[in-house]
Amino acid sequence: MMPLPLSRLLWQALYNALLPPLALLLRLAALRSAKLRDTLAGHRGLWARLEAALAARDPARPLLWFHVASAGEFLQAVPVLQRCAAEGYQSVLTVTSVSGYRWAQRRREALPGLLAVDYLPLDTRRNVRRLLGLLRPAALVYTKYDLWPNLVWGAARAGVPQYLLAATLHERSWRVRSALARSLYRTLYAPLAGIFAVTEADAARFLATAPGHAGVAVLGDTRFDSVLARRDAVVPPPLPPYDPAEGTVLVVGSAWPPDEQRIVPGLQEALGRYPELRLLLVPHEVDAPHLAALEAAFAAWPTARFSALQAPGAQPPRWRVLIVDTVGLLSALYAGAALAYVGGAFSTGVHNVTEPAAMGAPPIFGPFHQNSPEAVHLVAQGLAYSIADAESFRRVLTALLDDPARCRELGARARAYVESQAGAAERSWARIRAGLASAPAATPAVPPTGAER
Repeated sequence: MMPLPLSRLLWQALYNALLPPLALLLRLAALRSAKLRDTLAGHRGLWARLEAALAARDPARPLLWFHVASAGEFLQAVPVLQRCAAEGYQSVLTVTSVSGYRWAQRRREALPGLLAVDYLPLDTRRNVRRLLGLLRPAALVYTKYDLWPNLVWGAARAGVPQYLLAATLHERSWRVRSALARSLYRTLYAPLAGIFAVTEADAARFLATAPGHAGVAVLGDTRFDSVLARRDAVVPPPLPPYDPAEGTVLVVGSAWPPDEQRIVPGLQEALGRYPELRLLLVPHEVDAPHLAALEAAFAAWPTARFSALQAPGAQPPRWRVLIVDTVGLLSALYAGAALAYVGGAFSTGVHNVTEPAAMGAPPIFGPFHQNSPEAVHLVAQGLAYSIADAESFRRVLTALLDDPARCRELGARARAYVESQAGAAERSWARIRAGLASAPAATPAVPPTGAER
């Protein structure tokens, strides 16, 4: 065995020294975060769940381990998971966040061969050894960026081929701008057999951090394949009492409060100016106070909640504003939209803009969209709009509603752009499959009983 580089030995020592206090800080932060509390609660019993799920494993079939951070990364992994299952491989999926866990659980039935969906335990060396011994994966596939140091290093020691799918590295990322971060990530990129970059610019930044890495290749974003597959299978939910083709539908998807502060005045003005306009509000958070605040903001127009339309025997009210208080419907609702506002770009970064674009609805979003290469490209091509404040949103919305033909043209071009980007999942799976054919089976040692949490 080749001796490990000094930088990796130093980072291993530092990371494992810092991990216990960081874990304590995480638990303290959970006292003020419901999502963190839910995530930590989900970790309880995960070893027993994994062991029970793996009892159904066919030892004659190789198993691939997929890891994703959250819901968006899960959707990027789905088309590759489907190809994995179609060729007879079994798989296990681990997630970091509660949103990723919930999304994956909802989609499990559509992923044959997926034996287990569970949380990734705390990234300690002991937990990693136990996971590798339990799963004995033929390969480990990460999505986009979520690399955990002990997991990467431990899988490398065990001889497990590792791949980074739909890999992105933004020029403003701390992983690029910080010399310290570049030093750490060089030790994480080096063991990967493949880094499947979304764009040429992403590939160049990976190579700047890990010079000479032979596994860097520009294969595109598997998100497009996932979005197109969902689009082609979507069944829009009924929205009585309206006919689906009646009026102009604007969908506001995954909006956060900072989005709503900028767009609600323009939406109110548009409802007053365009009597054919119908508004579907799909907030990111669906807690009762937030839903009540949205109802109050649009009290001047007939407003209803989606759940009220679904009540058995209920006479559906006529509405112009529909507040969607049920999760998991957004992509299907875009199917009937003439245009869309996509939230997140006034806070953490824009959400999925490819879903409305694939449906032919030109998207509008806030200024912080550099996390999404497809959003950047759509804006550059004039197929989407980035707004900076309430006034710029009002101007863009008015221009589109005043010119429905122009809106339809932009939507058709946005749809064509998404369709032109298909194929990344097939290219990525071909690389992984070739690696599986050429690599010997990994047989990590089984660690001692018990694991750190």
